[in-house]
Amino acid sequence: MNIVLVDEHLLLADALQNLLLLLPEVKEVDTYTDGKEFLNVRSTAPPDILVMDLALNGLNGLELLDICRSTLPRDMKVIVLSNITDVQTIKHTIRRGANSFLSKSTLFDEFKESIFQVRSGKQYIGKDIRDSLINSVFTEEEVVMHLSPREKEVLQKVCGGNTIKEIAYELKLSAHTVQYYHRSVMDKLKVRRTTDLIVYAMQHGLYIPEAR
Repeated sequence: MNIVLVDEHLLLADALQNLLLLLPEVKEVDTYTDGKEFLNVRSTAPPDILVMDLALNGLNGLELLDICRSTLPRDMKVIVLSNITDVQTIKHTIRRGANSFLSKSTLFDEFKESIFQVRSGKQYIGKDIRDSLINSVFTEEEVVMHLSPREKEVLQKVCGGNTIKEIAYELKLSAHTVQYYHRSVMDKLKVRRTTDLIVYAMQHGLYIPEAR
């Protein structure tokens, strides 16, 4: 098994490299401090598993993940190892193609387990962040159940930066009707301003900005 670590923290990367090389299944472990360097050197010879942080200078982790998934073979597994462990970041990362997400407080035994899990084709979420992720899913489902299909549609348009008139034109409704749906969504989500509505929707996974 060939593994690459992309992390700015050299001490952590060196420690993981040494520990991984002790595993009989691991043949090679290379380390890089930024995503561009990794892409420049390894784009023609991608590893079996890429372990990467999200907090990287220059090309950030999500950008690196997007490039990897659009240009490198899909069978390269990606494990995100990061201190950034809020629920929405985890969801964004998984949706963009990560096979595993772990916090940097994870013990090496679990890190090792995640490697073997993703290598066998499974996904893996760190034990210390699973509960918050599961609770978030149930909360979102409860909120979504109270929104009608048209309200969900208007919510997506509002969060996407469209004005009431633009939404009315796209949905072939009157501006008054769109305004009614907009107000109804805000009432159900218990927010008073459109900016608060957008923040709430993003925090609870009701709106996911498109990757650029």
